[in-house]
Amino acid sequence: MPRLILCPVGVALVFQCLGQEPVTLPLVNPDTILQHFFPEVEALSGAYQPGERLEYDFSYGLLNAAEAEIQLTELPPGEHGPRWHIDARGKSTGTFSWFFNVDDHYQTTLDARTGLPLQFVRNIHEGGYTLHQSYNFNWRKNIVRTTSSKRGNPAIESVFLLPGPTHDMLSSIYALRHAHFEGLQIGDTLRIPTFMDEERFELKVIYAGEASPKVDGVRWDCLLFHPIIQTGRIWKNPDDLAVYISNDANRIPVLAKTRILFGTVKMELTNASGLRNPSARRE
Repeated sequence: MPRLILCPVGVALVFQCLGQEPVTLPLVNPDTILQHFFPEVEALSGAYQPGERLEYDFSYGLLNAAEAEIQLTELPPGEHGPRWHIDARGKSTGTFSWFFNVDDHYQTTLDARTGLPLQFVRNIHEGGYTLHQSYNFNWRKNIVRTTSSKRGNPAIESVFLLPGPTHDMLSSIYALRHAHFEGLQIGDTLRIPTFMDEERFELKVIYAGEASPKVDGVRWDCLLFHPIIQTGRIWKNPDDLAVYISNDANRIPVLAKTRILFGTVKMELTNASGLRNPSARRE
């Protein structure tokens, strides 16, 4: 079973089979890197706020597979000002747990002004596979300190030099919510620089137009995107992964579904509370 059931919000299904090769970053000694100003990144535009809570159900074919929730809370200010915390948890449910038990936990601390990650923690338990990762981003030096341990083995610590502002698995989803959607034409590509598993790549999604899917019995006005994926291993066609984002100022992931070589995986929004703006949900 591939590890793609409970990546945060389902959008990160693409992280297991991206359409381009990741870039290996140079290892550095942080003591030799000169400090510079915190990167000037465009301030957030208001797609989300502390208090937001999103809940999702996952299905694998006709089988209810898992549940997940993501909460955004406010932390005390840090060195660079206001900080927000994203907490994403997912667990397998029911019959699915009998043959593939999943218990995943992702956390990101954000700079609330820019949305850039300050710290990322990933703890996953999927079947017999375990992984712990911790990333600490230093934007004065453009470095990320990583600690990684697989299957209970001793942790490996590294320091990588980043070429510029970069997101982690969770913050990249929130960065996508703040992308410039106005004026998008069908076929346009959005790019989010992302750091995962000690490598950097661009998360790319192609805009495919407007859609109105029915999700958990409710009709939503959405924007449809196809993340660029690598066909052959899991997917047959480039558009086999579809992500629907609400066509409102919140830009929340409403639905993600994919046809894979061994079945169908779907993620559906079941509850959204604490939204910053009116939603595109039709009553």
